[in-house]
Amino acid sequence: MKRATATHPAREALETALGAEAVLTDPLALRLYARDASLVEGTAGLVVFPGNADDVAACMRIAAEHGLPVVPRGSGTGLAGAATPIGDALVLVTTKMNRVLEVRPADRLAWVEPGVFNLDLANELAPTGFTYAPDPSSQQVSSIGGNVNTNAGGPHCLAYGVTSAHILALDVVLPNGERARLGSEAPAAPGYDLRGVVVGSEGTLGVVTAACVRLTPIAPACRSAR
Repeated sequence: MKRATATHPAREALETALGAEAVLTDPLALRLYARDASLVEGTAGLVVFPGNADDVAACMRIAAEHGLPVVPRGSGTGLAGAATPIGDALVLVTTKMNRVLEVRPADRLAWVEPGVFNLDLANELAPTGFTYAPDPSSQQVSSIGGNVNTNAGGPHCLAYGVTSAHILALDVVLPNGERARLGSEAPAAPGYDLRGVVVGSEGTLGVVTAACVRLTPIAPACRSAR
């Protein structure tokens, strides 16, 4: 596979679709995004910052047309190397997709974009009396998209379960640029649990553009066991 350098034809197509400011090609940027917190270094060919699901779909179509592998990346706090690109991959960074789209306490659910931080979501939900239970230790900088990709846990998982127990539905862009909604807002969607297949797949099946998360009531009190 040809190296996706600044002269790679995918660069022009990506800049046309997203704007030149959303595409990074300089060597320092490529080096910075060639690893995550695992410190295992890979090789990034191009780095893009989509702002919405349309941008993600365009990136995936362009990558497919040019034979580029794609690695979705959130905050890069993972320790398992899931966001480490190989083969001069296109690194698709979702940090700009950071909106809480909808909060429905009555239905105990919220729709969020993948770049929303766990702590920011918890703070937004606090006045409603609900929270999003999964709590990775890096919740100040870990994102919902990263949680979904790695099926993240945290101390609360002993009582509430890991991420897969708190994701009702996902909007995903597939490798060919098509979109799909997996799961449903209802407690149990009919058919195969494709939502559960995507959670923990480390971005290998598609790019999550929105997640419907289950809300958990905030405990009225807490006490340590003696």
